[in-house]
Amino acid sequence: MRYAFIINPYAGQGGHDKGIARNIEELINDYIDQDIGVYYTRCQGDATSLSDVLAEEAMKAGDDIVVFSCGGDGTANEIANGIYGYDNAILGLVPVGSGNDIVRELVRGNRYYKDYLNLDLLMKGTPRDIDVMKITWTEGDEEKTRIAVNSINIGFDGNTAVRASELKEKPMISGSGAYIMAVLSTLVQKEGQSLRITADGKPFYEGDLLLATAGNGGYCGGGIRSCPFALMDDGKIELMAIKDMSRISFVSKFPKFRAGRMFDINGVEEFATYKRVKEAVFEPLKGETMKYVADGEVMNTGTIKVEIDPKALPIWEI
Repeated sequence: MRYAFIINPYAGQGGHDKGIARNIEELINDYIDQDIGVYYTRCQGDATSLSDVLAEEAMKAGDDIVVFSCGGDGTANEIANGIYGYDNAILGLVPVGSGNDIVRELVRGNRYYKDYLNLDLLMKGTPRDIDVMKITWTEGDEEKTRIAVNSINIGFDGNTAVRASELKEKPMISGSGAYIMAVLSTLVQKEGQSLRITADGKPFYEGDLLLATAGNGGYCGGGIRSCPFALMDDGKIELMAIKDMSRISFVSKFPKFRAGRMFDINGVEEFATYKRVKEAVFEPLKGETMKYVADGEVMNTGTIKVEIDPKALPIWEI
């Protein structure tokens, strides 16, 4: 088995890379007989290309490899896209980003996610196959695809995630704190989306909405439990749409939404539509493109098809 640590020095609020590097150096000394490499990203897309090369090199040598993402959900998403399709490559997580929602999902009801910062414990992990969501869209005459491990957020939730990503760059603002501030900022501007959504080939929602989510995992925004019934290995996407509503109404419902208890709200069926599906199509009704967030990565495309690829990605668990 090979081990590779890809460090994003800009994840979270930055500054963690030197500490991580020291910890990895100690790990290499403790595991002198193991093949352990350290790599750094310099710009967006580096983690994808690095992990692709590492997985291919290991495959040619007949080795398995765990590629650890030392960053947040965006870095993990890049690495997942780099190793997707390689039978010998496993996604590992060292959560030093702001949100870390993929790890939160892995440890739900088990242990605190910061256990994943213990590198010695990580070396004793084991792989588990999880589902991924494959996103397909068209640019010109070219069909493009990428995967999301955790969630896709459109409308209010996606706009909030974009704004939270900007706020996380500010000193003294935590991941969850940035999300709350972004919620308030986005709420003031009342940004939503207008979509046509089909689910497994049948109409699901059409018109103005506050937000839409396709979830493989249950968390978004640094611990917001938006899809409380999600499981990463059940072959299903948790599809949710929330109708446009007044600011006061949303503020009153947000605490339960954040805690994963939205379905405890009386009359929830009047404003929320929820279904477990294998495929969903999101089509913008106002304009040719829409902005959304996939595992913390901001995207802007036209119509997208999202389909589950069951147990297509090995992930390293402790």
